Order: sequence, then C-alpha cells, then structure tokens
Amino acid sequence: MVDPNATIIAITMMATIVYLTRMTGYFIGLQLRHIRGIQPVLEALPGCAFMAILAPAIRQGSLSEILSMTCVIIIMWRSNNVVLATGTGMAVLLLGGPYLDKA
Repeated sequence: MVDPNATIIAITMMATIVYLTRMTGYFIGLQLRHIRGIQPVLEALPGCAFMAILAPAIRQGSLSEILSMTCVIIIMWRSNNVVLATGTGMAVLLLGGPYLDKA
C-alpha cells in the first residue's frame, strides 16, 4: 500500500528541486552572458542536456522506442512542429509496440 503522505512529499520535493535547478541555471546564465565566447555554449546547452537524457534511453530502448524516437527527431527536424512530432511518436509506441517488441 502506498502512503498518500509520502507520495505528496515526493511530488513536492521533485517539483521544488526542478524549480530550484531551473532558477539557478537562469541566474547563472544571466551572470555569464557578459563573458565573451560563452553565448554559443549557453545557446547550445538545452539541446546538449536533452541529448544527455535521450541517448542512454535510446541505447537501452526496445525496437518500438527507437523507431518512435527516430520518427520524433525526423518530424521535428523537418517541420518544427512539437505537437505533430510528439503525437507521431506516441502513435508509433502505442500502435507499433505490441507488434515490434514481440521478439
């Protein structure tokens, strides 16, 4: 049985940590913007952080997960439409998962 108080505490702690991480990054970025040569790094950082999370997930993923992520990346690259890319990735997982992951 899951303790409801523990669940609420865990969700609150996660939200607080995410908020503090984002705000700390924002304030550090404001302080570093005036340093010459750091601007390209700050602009590329969100993509790098995303790929640091994404690459291990793809490496350990099943065939349907890899195919769905490939579809999302291609659609985002070609159309720059987040809703279409996310919807397509979810559709590949939901519709193709049971057939692709049987092996």
